[in-house]
Amino acid sequence: MTEKMDFSLLKTLTNLAGVSGRESAVRACLQERLTPYADEIRTDVLGNLIVYKKGTSDKNLLLCAHMDEVGLMVRYVDDNGFLYFVTVGGIDPRTLLAQRVRVQTKNGPILGVIGTKPAHITTEADRAKAVPLSDLYIDTGLPAGQVHQFVEPGDSVVLDRQYEEFGDGRICAKALDDRAGAFVLAELVRTIKNPFYNIYAVFTVQEEVGLRGATTAAFGIDADLGFALDATGAADIPGCAPQNHIMRVGGGVGVSVIDGRTITPDWLFEGLKQICRQEKINWQVRCAPRGGNDAGVIHLSKTGIPACALSLAARNIHSCVEVSAKSDIEAMFQLVSHVAKNGITK
Repeated sequence: MTEKMDFSLLKTLTNLAGVSGRESAVRACLQERLTPYADEIRTDVLGNLIVYKKGTSDKNLLLCAHMDEVGLMVRYVDDNGFLYFVTVGGIDPRTLLAQRVRVQTKNGPILGVIGTKPAHITTEADRAKAVPLSDLYIDTGLPAGQVHQFVEPGDSVVLDRQYEEFGDGRICAKALDDRAGAFVLAELVRTIKNPFYNIYAVFTVQEEVGLRGATTAAFGIDADLGFALDATGAADIPGCAPQNHIMRVGGGVGVSVIDGRTITPDWLFEGLKQICRQEKINWQVRCAPRGGNDAGVIHLSKTGIPACALSLAARNIHSCVEVSAKSDIEAMFQLVSHVAKNGITK
């Protein structure tokens, strides 16, 4: 690679709070960081951050990475000051029990812990089944009067976990889905000079609740080609057969051929594979039986846009301990940079 990626930005991004529909802190960070490198930068009505860099051709490239993360939202505060909540995006309730959270109030974040009925007073039947979401609550440790003063239904709640690097080039953090994709896109904006395409780098909102930001952004941009840079679940773990791994952490950037929302055009899929082989970029095929990402709405916009998802393998996805490989992030950056600089033709 000719440019060294600054992973300190990824650490900053993952540590920020940005539950779907409440992405302002992430957007402000990216806008401040990228304004010096943009020919134009703006925020649209829905909250997408759109960064434009002029290219050497008349072709437009749309690159999307979503700013939002899965999280929670307060729905009720009881008389004792305990908070009940709904999930925002797809979270397995099993991953929430005994976790720390930060309640995002109008007066700033408040630390809380998620609890339920203790084991000492549960039955054997209780312990044999997963705890339902309705039985979980957030304890802020504050007197009930203070809780009612500071916390309101509608306040978002973010999982409280810090970015860590560990093992052999691994990262563990919340919100790698998809701050890692946003990081790659930000690094592209920072480093690329004289790209072939006119680049529309769009940091989208509300992906986790229905690809909403990308839907409006793609409609407003006359793109010739589109990519979603996103994380995807890796099942390369004990208990999962190799044919069900979908992607492997450390296996390189995922070039998606099919998922629940998109089938990549044959010429684009083959062209991306050829670039990876020629440029010696570590890559793997993502062939997913379900799921989707921003590519699912990009390719349906207007009269249609050729689109593909470039994917990052993440274990424990949609939890506070998502695990990915730095080398896979670098491979994603290499591939999208090559396409942006040189173009890809049918």
